[in-house]
Amino acid sequence: MPVLGIDLGTTYSLAAYINAAGQVALIPDKYDSNQFRTPSVVNISESGCSVGDAVELRLQEDPSADHVRFVKLAMGEERRFKDYLGREWRPEAISALILKKLLEDVSSFLPDPVTAAVLTVPANFSDGQRQATKKAAMLAGIPQVNLIEEPIAAATFYGLNDINGDQTLFVYDLGGGTFDASLLQSADEGLFVLATDGQHDLGGKTVDETIMGQLVSEYERLHGPLLQDNTIQVQLRQFATETKLELCRPGVTQVRNTLLLNNQPVDFLLTTAQFNRLIDKLVEQTLTVCQRCLASAGMEWDFVDHILLTGGSSLLPLVRERLAERTGRDRADLLLKQPHQAVAYGAGLIASQLFEQAGSRTLQRATSWQLGLRVRGSDGQPVVKVMIDKNKPVPASESMSFHTTRPNQPRLVVEVVQQKDAGLEEKSLGYFIFSLPEDCPERYPIDITLAYDLEGLVTATARNPSTGEELHQVMDQEGMALDDELLKQKIWLSKIDINLS
Repeated sequence: MPVLGIDLGTTYSLAAYINAAGQVALIPDKYDSNQFRTPSVVNISESGCSVGDAVELRLQEDPSADHVRFVKLAMGEERRFKDYLGREWRPEAISALILKKLLEDVSSFLPDPVTAAVLTVPANFSDGQRQATKKAAMLAGIPQVNLIEEPIAAATFYGLNDINGDQTLFVYDLGGGTFDASLLQSADEGLFVLATDGQHDLGGKTVDETIMGQLVSEYERLHGPLLQDNTIQVQLRQFATETKLELCRPGVTQVRNTLLLNNQPVDFLLTTAQFNRLIDKLVEQTLTVCQRCLASAGMEWDFVDHILLTGGSSLLPLVRERLAERTGRDRADLLLKQPHQAVAYGAGLIASQLFEQAGSRTLQRATSWQLGLRVRGSDGQPVVKVMIDKNKPVPASESMSFHTTRPNQPRLVVEVVQQKDAGLEEKSLGYFIFSLPEDCPERYPIDITLAYDLEGLVTATARNPSTGEELHQVMDQEGMALDDELLKQKIWLSKIDINLS
């Protein structure tokens, strides 16, 4: 029975498995055996649901067609996407449609149904984003799901043939919409995460939008203000993506094309030097994240044996140039191997290890967010009491005693929060409410335990040391259960057809 590794990406999604020869391989598109990547774009219309290339083709013919793109960046947020009937879809449900398309490809390629899958997530994903990803898999009908961080998946793939023995690895993962920097130790017994850092909404999408901004400026210089609608946005993005890809080709030093916007021509020239100036700030942001990651582990670049590049945006020539300068390495020493597929391949290998092989290699992961409670500080203002620091090995668990603030307090209410670092904005994971005995005195103690599991998901436990009573809660209000809104959308998903051609 097949198990999958799935890279549910911002711009493209892929699925991998272990074939009959024992090799990791990608699942091809049902109607195009030479196509292995599904664009992460969805259109819902009267004729059903289109996902991937079918949507891209439609947008070439009709740029005004409604569609949802970059839904991964909305995971864990209170965003809604309307379809032609006015129904509002959550990010989890839109992601489930992408997963359903991948499962349709699998069912046409493999004889048996999928029994389990490993889904990759950015190392920088919060608890809410991870919970949303698991719910998307649940909505898509995948029976058993484990989450794994994308840098670990990429390092697993690189380590299959390229890395042996005890090595310190640095993974530079610049994808379509997110950036992760991870420091790992590779040994014969497995992979161990030493530190991780990242930035949300930084990747190929950002590069495209930088070029789009230049296009708009050139249009307005020639023709005056540009009134932008969905059609204009699609035209700009398609043009920008094609320009970026062309400038990444070896030997290409400039791209010149004409685009028709509102029936007005724009002759656009972009040289490699101009392009590099446009994206210099983006690349510098990634290098700043890399330095933070190293510093949190108390290391310098000299301690790193191999630097692994993954994610499609790592193909930007300026990335290798600047990374080589910053690290003091030769560009040829930066390992860049199938960056579009590396995460999916690694996920496929890990899925086989987790679900099919006994005694598989260790994957020791680490927390990417501080975890604590919002409490009242000495000045009476709310502050975060950190209980689990960033970059601690998981599973991780810490306990602390808290006390009631007045006699006969009926309940203890605590707010669980995550934050990247001290002083940065927190993400609330919700409130945890624990009922107290009647007539309890002031400063009555309750033990609170916060924990990260192996997938980076958060649980909270309150225990009354006097009575032994405990309350355990996954910090997502309803835990992994689907709320009423998602249950309704699960019914929509069951009735919608995925158009694959």
